[in-house]
Amino acid sequence: MKNLLILEDHPTSAMVVEEIITAVVPGLTTRVVESVEQLQQIEPADVDLVVSDLVLPNSKPAEVIDMVSQRFSSSLRIFFTALGDAKIERQVADSGALLLSKSQHYKELMVQVQSFLKRDSVNLNSISQRNEFQSLIQMPGSPKPLTIKQAQVMEQVSLGRTGKEIAKILGMSPDTVNAHIKEAFGRLGVQNRGEAVSNYSVARKLAARLHGEAALAHLQPNAD
Repeated sequence: MKNLLILEDHPTSAMVVEEIITAVVPGLTTRVVESVEQLQQIEPADVDLVVSDLVLPNSKPAEVIDMVSQRFSSSLRIFFTALGDAKIERQVADSGALLLSKSQHYKELMVQVQSFLKRDSVNLNSISQRNEFQSLIQMPGSPKPLTIKQAQVMEQVSLGRTGKEIAKILGMSPDTVNAHIKEAFGRLGVQNRGEAVSNYSVARKLAARLHGEAALAHLQPNAD
């Protein structure tokens, strides 16, 4: 799977959809269109997954389902809506697509998307599975989360601090800080600091979405 197409006329909703899907399937190329008219200009063969809102300008939900299902019959399809309409739910189910509700919690959406796409890139049970040394920061697809110390170091790196500054803040030697950074690179799947900060930010945001900011207290310098 390489190409994701999102049909959504609200940029904020499109961003959340992209965040969820690309966490489950990293590395997708994403294109966003805002109307059925724009969608009709897309070549179906270039799309592996379509994610579409059901409430769009000048289009009824049933029409959106039919059009997307017919035009992208060879693609995986996910629809999302705030509507609570049993008839629409049946139509989506009959089309072989997944229906997501905008009223669901982020974690519930992740569970459904991972199940539908048959992926388990995101560890949804990380709180119950972590030991006393593990953080909740885990890059999608990575077999291991960052340790608490690695996460604390990367938190400081993401704030632009140098190795010496981080050593002083966390009460470590500079060599220990560098060792944590090197190990964190491997768990984040990166080669340099710029990539590490980018992936760490993605993983941190995902952890906050799934578990709440309070669950990230272990990132603070005085955490055990």
